[in-house]
Amino acid sequence: MKLDISSIKGNELEGKKILLCITGSVSSMESPRIARELIKHGADVIPVLSRSASKLIGSQLLHWATGNEVITSLTGKMEHVQLANGGNNSVDLILIAPCTSNTIGKIAQGISDDSISTICTVALGSDVPIVIASGMHEPMYDNPILQNNISLLQKYGVTFVSPLIENNKAKMANFDDIFNEILSKLFIQDLANTNILITTGPTIEKIDPVRVITNNSSGKTGLALANEAKKRGANVTLIYGDGRESPPTSIRTIRVSTSQQLLDVTIDELSNHNYDFYIASAAPSDFRILDPSPEKISSREKNSFNIQLEAYPKIINSVKKISPTTKLIAFKALFDSDSTNVSKSISEIFNDSRADYVIVNDVSRKDAGFASDYNELTMFTSDHDSVNFPYNTKKKLSKSIFDHIVKNLT
Repeated sequence: MKLDISSIKGNELEGKKILLCITGSVSSMESPRIARELIKHGADVIPVLSRSASKLIGSQLLHWATGNEVITSLTGKMEHVQLANGGNNSVDLILIAPCTSNTIGKIAQGISDDSISTICTVALGSDVPIVIASGMHEPMYDNPILQNNISLLQKYGVTFVSPLIENNKAKMANFDDIFNEILSKLFIQDLANTNILITTGPTIEKIDPVRVITNNSSGKTGLALANEAKKRGANVTLIYGDGRESPPTSIRTIRVSTSQQLLDVTIDELSNHNYDFYIASAAPSDFRILDPSPEKISSREKNSFNIQLEAYPKIINSVKKISPTTKLIAFKALFDSDSTNVSKSISEIFNDSRADYVIVNDVSRKDAGFASDYNELTMFTSDHDSVNFPYNTKKKLSKSIFDHIVKNLT
């Protein structure tokens, strides 16, 4: 069941089905929040409650939190086989949060005497990923028998999220740590330890305190690129202009309004941080207003007025000057241009910015480009070799772009 909070923080888990198993730790009170956070990143969450967990939190709460019926026991429907067999209808991942020492011991020793241990027995035999976030008192966590069980399960591919040790307790890890482990299990981490700076969205130039000059860019392409890079393990910073989309909270985001602010933040980030990639998908204003009015211009007093504009310096031309080793992927929006104009435009970009790639799209298309969820792109190299990415969603195009970048630039 799709909830109204689905994907409001990002679509990293869109299309992924996660079985959230909850055991009888006092940390189970945090489980509904974890379920909601997973849904906010696009996941479909199916809750499973152990008998002891049912005494701490109720099925109705989990039903509300996830929109799905709660599994409290196995029935003739063979839920353990249906959900954890690795087939088309199987879940993509099993998260046990929190997980008790008792449940860890059962899974490690092949004991299947309740719904969660039985589901995990099938999952281990079907190669369905299992992520465990334990929650218990510190002496119990330090028990050598438990540590041996953890080591045994790790050998079988089970992932453990380290607990937070404080006040003699091994508390269940925070959501961000759990989320990152889930991403690492579901997606190839081919951008791990890579730092990526992405610009996206339009900028504005003020005519007066009320009126602005801007463009129709929404920032959707840059947000899709940021989400894809995050999935693949990258450390992502997003410089986001005056777009209408909501950036994911899991990605460090710096908001800007004007092209000057975009340039200033770019210089600051590249000067003070080591970035492997700079992806310039923003649509900054090419001109600034020389003398914006400090007061609202009255249309009753003026039938017309003139605006004097001055060209901004090209932001992408500063990237290699500040950080020569940073790989630069520049975007160029063209409006119904012929092949001669395209060739001239990309040659100028390569000559002036020393970009590694230039990605071109035609924003005159009504079914693609600005504000649309779809696009068609062509990626050029400096010697004018090109790769065409056919018409598709911006999410899928972002995956294709990073597939190409990883193959050729890492």
